[in-house]
Amino acid sequence: MSIAAPDASDAAGFFAGLDPWDVAFAVLSVVLGIVFGVLAKRGTTALLGRVPNLSPTVAKRVATTVRLILILLGVGIALTFLGAPIQPVIALAIVLAVIAVLALRGIAENYAAGLVIQTRRPFVRGDAVRIGDYEGVVTEISGRSVTVRQFDGAVAHIPNAIVLSNPFLNQSERTALRSEVEVRLRYRDRDDLDAAVSDIRAACSGLDEIVDGRHAEVLFVAIEPDRATLSVRYRHHPTHKGATRSQVVSAVYGAVSGREAVVTSARVDPPLTPPSAV
Repeated sequence: MSIAAPDASDAAGFFAGLDPWDVAFAVLSVVLGIVFGVLAKRGTTALLGRVPNLSPTVAKRVATTVRLILILLGVGIALTFLGAPIQPVIALAIVLAVIAVLALRGIAENYAAGLVIQTRRPFVRGDAVRIGDYEGVVTEISGRSVTVRQFDGAVAHIPNAIVLSNPFLNQSERTALRSEVEVRLRYRDRDDLDAAVSDIRAACSGLDEIVDGRHAEVLFVAIEPDRATLSVRYRHHPTHKGATRSQVVSAVYGAVSGREAVVTSARVDPPLTPPSAV
């Protein structure tokens, strides 16, 4: 089986059969596509520049996409002037568009979500946030993800689509957050219990890490004939949660060190106890 080599006369015949006006219109279509693409990019950039809080990187990507679409449109029109059937061109464009949508759906969702985040600004760089299982300080907001440096030092890159599709907390919207420490202790009588509460308050009043008046609130959670469960609530800077908790636990334990007591910041189930005597 032999394959005929392309004849130069075929190409010459093809170009000779073209209408000069069709060639001129084809060239004009490509030129206009490029010109309108450049103008559209500039106009889109200027328009998006008026959008508050929009990243210049995202605006540049959108403007570049608009320019590329117009250039491809000009090339497609030029092919029709040169005799290419319009139906295959349209069919090919549809197929490529479907493939692009399926392949780039996740990326497009992240870029769209990034546009919303950078426009509405629910948080900014430096804010302490909790997004799903990640808690830390926002270090970067890009068109694809939000970078969070967690308090343990690990860096999490969270896709923008996940950020918007799940609840998140911006802990920096308030100047201080509330945390609590649980104290379980034994006491002799009510005066002894009141003295323990006063000692805890006095121990916490000297901590610089506690904000909003530098005092702690001591609440009764449970009281039994010889033991009580207390909740020591305090406020701290959003990024100083661990350090403040450590200081409070140490100070509270020092205040009740002469008693049979347990001080913890972890939520645990109460131990099983026999029923009280009737």
